[in-house]
Amino acid sequence: MTIAIIGLGLIGGSLALDLKARGFTNKIIGIEQSKKHCQIALKKGIVDEICELKQGVEKANLVILTIPVNAIIKLLPTILDYISDYATVVDMGSTKKQIIEAVENHPKRRNFVAAHPMAGTEYSGPTAAIYRLFDGKPAIICDKENSDADAVTIVEGMFRILKMSILYMSAQEHDMHAAYVSHISHISSFV
Repeated sequence: MTIAIIGLGLIGGSLALDLKARGFTNKIIGIEQSKKHCQIALKKGIVDEICELKQGVEKANLVILTIPVNAIIKLLPTILDYISDYATVVDMGSTKKQIIEAVENHPKRRNFVAAHPMAGTEYSGPTAAIYRLFDGKPAIICDKENSDADAVTIVEGMFRILKMSILYMSAQEHDMHAAYVSHISHISSFV
């Protein structure tokens, strides 16, 4: 399987390291705006190749978006335009409702799976990428009934290889729970 990862920071880089090391993929294509991040990702062996968006997406069986939510909302319809009819696209954004709404009427909506791995550190960029970041953490898949069963199976397989526990909920439920968790930590640190 060939995977294209859009965004080579902590999440994208860590995904690339573990998915390759655990045999889920034999090729990782990196797609990233920062030339410096591209150079670091290649040098560290995080990715096998760097491509422009259209070229990288067209080559991939699985496209993973690990960029900020506002960028996902903007790029996702274009990515769905570029993919083959059999490719799967998954996002790792921290909110879901607006992302899903951005493609709800797209002809390839069923190729998209909305997901959120609950993992991270305080560091960013490709130098922050680490092995086993996702081990034992939860992964949430939202509105799976609106995605093709084969696409969901691929994403579930990816999360299982990453040793994550999978939870299912609606985008609305996810965003409400994520907001509570986010606000509680901010309130606690303020107090």
